[in-house]
This record gives sequence, C-alpha cells and structure tokens, in this order.
Amino acid sequence: MINKKKVLGYVMAGALGLNMLGASSTFAAEKETHSSTGVEASVSHDKTTVSIELKKLQTEAKKLNIKVDGKKADVLKKEIEEGQNLHKQAKKLGLEPDGKTPDTLKKEIEECQNLHKQAKKLGLEPDGKTPDTLKKEIEEYQNLHKQAKKLGLKVDGKTLSTLKIEIQQHLKL
Repeated sequence: MINKKKVLGYVMAGALGLNMLGASSTFAAEKETHSSTGVEASVSHDKTTVSIELKKLQTEAKKLNIKVDGKKADVLKKEIEEGQNLHKQAKKLGLEPDGKTPDTLKKEIEECQNLHKQAKKLGLEPDGKTPDTLKKEIEEYQNLHKQAKKLGLKVDGKTLSTLKIEIQQHLKL
C-alpha cells in the first residue's frame, strides 16, 4: 500500500508539474502574440507617420511648383530646400517667384544676375530695380553712349543722367 501511495504521489506531482508547464507555455504564447501584434502596430504606426510626412512634403512641394509624382521623401526634401532658396534669391532680385517652376526661376535669376553685372559695368545702379527697368536703362545708356560718340563727346565714366544732359546741351548749341 505504501508503494501505491508513493506512486500515486509521484503521478500527482508529475501531473501538477505538467499542468504548470502547460500554463507557463500558454502565457509565453500569449506574450509572443501580444509582442508580435505590438511590432505590427509599431510598423503600421511608422508607415502612417511616413505617409503623413510624405503628404506634407508633397503639399509643400506643390506650393513651390515642384513635381511630386513618384518621388520619395528625401528627394522631395532636397528639392523643396532648393525651391525655397530660389524663391529667396528671386525676391532679392526683384522677381516674382510665385507660380513659376524651379527651372523657370533658375533661368530668370541667371538672366537678372547678368543684367546686374552689365548694369554695374556701365556704371548704373541695379539694386532695387526690376529686370525690365534694368533692361530699359541699359538700352537707354547704350543708345545715349552711341549718340554721344557720334557727337564727339567723351563718354567714359559718365552716368546716364550726365550723358543725357551733355547730349541735350550739345544739341541746343
């Protein structure tokens, strides 16, 4: 009988032990499931965040007339930064950047910078003048310069207004 009690005790202890192992593996499986769901939720959250960031970048890019189709966030960030710099340069030069593509702005900025250089070479003050005003002043100066040379007047180092006055005085004579 003692033998039967010992055997029964061992069986009960084994059953209890197996039961405990089963319960702990069940909890482990639950934790893995929750952990896995947490990773999926995290990945999903990250994708949503990236998607929201991309949409914000696309909106900003569209404001600057940058094409957004098929472009990734890092490319858009770079192009937006370049576009903002072009807008600042254009405004400093007296250009209106709104509604223009980055390529158009680049061309207009380059043209305006060339006009500024040309105006400075002729002794004209380009600051604060629109490209159209500069073009007119440069043309006027060149025409007056030619006219003064024909009249035999010295033209070197003279301003636009000085040339006008000297030509008018010479013609009155």
